[in-house]
Amino acid sequence: MSKLGINQLCEGMIVDEAVSDLRGTILLQKGTAITLSGIKILKTWGVFEISVEEASAAEHNVSTETQLDARTAAEAAAKAARLFQHVDQSDRCAKELMRLTICRIAQSRLERS
Repeated sequence: MSKLGINQLCEGMIVDEAVSDLRGTILLQKGTAITLSGIKILKTWGVFEISVEEASAAEHNVSTETQLDARTAAEAAAKAARLFQHVDQSDRCAKELMRLTICRIAQSRLERS
């Protein structure tokens, strides 16, 4: 099991423990694949971190110990900025898509090295 912050989640990761709000209402069941709408639900209900399956986190090259180095993150952000240059950055959906794009670009660069 890996505990990850909401901003470290990527689509396709698998929830390792059921996630509930403060009242105990289940937001995501164990075994659920993370989606953009799932991340939005977690943010809406103030969930800051969840447990995901180790294999799921490894597939996405994410762990709590491994963070992107500044250069890789900057290069990924610059490439994403070029891709999203004509997109309204005040739109929440566009911001989330750009964040995911940066995540994917950085992951692909890490996989190549």
